[in-house]
Amino acid sequence: MKAAEKIFSSVRRRGQILIPSLLVIPSLMIFIYLLFETAKISREKIRQQFAIDSAAFIQMGDYTNLLNRTAYVNGAFPYRIFKEKYGCGAGGNTFTNTSGSGNTCAYKALYDAFAFPQDDEDSAGSEEPATRDDDDIWNINFKRGPDSAGHDPRRDYYKKNPDSQVDIALYTLITSEQGAALDLGWDTASGIYQFYANVYGLLGAVEESQYTVFERLTVSFSFFRKSYYLNASTQECTNNPAGCGQQGLSGSNSFFAKKILRDNNFLMHYIEKIEFHSKVYTGGFPSPYYLGRSNPPMDMTVTAPNGLFQIATVKKDILKDLGNGLDIYQGWTAPRNYFNVDFNRIAACRETGKPCVHAKIATQCPKLTDSQNPNNCVWPDPTPKYQTRLYP
Repeated sequence: MKAAEKIFSSVRRRGQILIPSLLVIPSLMIFIYLLFETAKISREKIRQQFAIDSAAFIQMGDYTNLLNRTAYVNGAFPYRIFKEKYGCGAGGNTFTNTSGSGNTCAYKALYDAFAFPQDDEDSAGSEEPATRDDDDIWNINFKRGPDSAGHDPRRDYYKKNPDSQVDIALYTLITSEQGAALDLGWDTASGIYQFYANVYGLLGAVEESQYTVFERLTVSFSFFRKSYYLNASTQECTNNPAGCGQQGLSGSNSFFAKKILRDNNFLMHYIEKIEFHSKVYTGGFPSPYYLGRSNPPMDMTVTAPNGLFQIATVKKDILKDLGNGLDIYQGWTAPRNYFNVDFNRIAACRETGKPCVHAKIATQCPKLTDSQNPNNCVWPDPTPKYQTRLYP
């Protein structure tokens, strides 16, 4: 009898696992399915986030390149070109003063006539341009006028960033005071004018080309679309490659809303006519020369419709917005799941109407927090140190 009870008790204990198993095993299977579905959605979101980050960073690089290259054209290029051509570090490139009281450096004479920008800490007598690689700001600007005779052709933009087109109707490359005070012949003055026109004509062509490239890259923001297409591989992009990433581009603070546009927030400023004064030697008596003037002035609109390029500027508001960052919201479609939970509805973003990823992209320079010219390193103080920065 005891043996039978022992056998029955053993069988009963072994059967106790059946009831918990009916609950634990299905729960475990549901948990595994939950992990799988969660991982599937998380993987898709991570892929979308990487795609939008990459696309935004690549596209903002076009803005960064344009701003840095424009800063070079505005400041460092003309400064170094004229320093190399007319610098007086080795004692050359000087004009004898008519009064007989020494010489005047050609570089200084042209800078005093507002011909080109110069580093604020440079001097006409230094052999090499000032080195600025380690400085946050490059203080390269036109002479702060007016001069002793009251000339100040740069008064509208040598200290500030113009809000509108500022062209110079008539620019005097060599003033009448300089023509009278310096032993400067007509042929030499003509050579200076030709060099000046060639240099700024070339700089203008460079800036025109830079903006043309930028315009083509941003007319539909093809780099953004292609990068997002290659990394996200959504069905919408496959069906319509030309419209890929449209939501990310179309926000109120996104790329389409913050385009840099010629004659809108991107301005190029010109000289329409140039005149200069110098001595015209006749060999006569008692005066062997007379003070001549280019008459009529050289019409710079003959070779270029707008005139001779001087500087390019970008308006304050767009630079500030680009420094604060653009908000890119791109919607994506969540995959179906085993539990039939509609994540496309319950996880919809206000900006896109469905699940979305966000990137904040900016291009910033050392003057980002400047009170008067926030994020403006284009002009004045043209400093080619813009960097593309991505924020979560």
